[in-house]
Amino acid sequence: MIIDPFRLYRRHRRLVREAEEEAQFLRRRHGPSALQAARSRLDRPDLTHWGKRVMQRAIRLLEKGA
Repeated sequence: MIIDPFRLYRRHRRLVREAEEEAQFLRRRHGPSALQAARSRLDRPDLTHWGKRVMQRAIRLLEKGA
């Protein structure tokens, strides 16, 4: 199996972009409790695998910014 490096790079950039957007949305909506809101959102059972990855990255961004 050959892994396309450009595809992996685009997927990584998409993950970073979506996580930044999600973190920004959570900061605007929840203010100082954005990190707690992101953690509770990560615990939702209906979240897809991609959504979990995005939320985990967003939590890391919120922890760095806090």
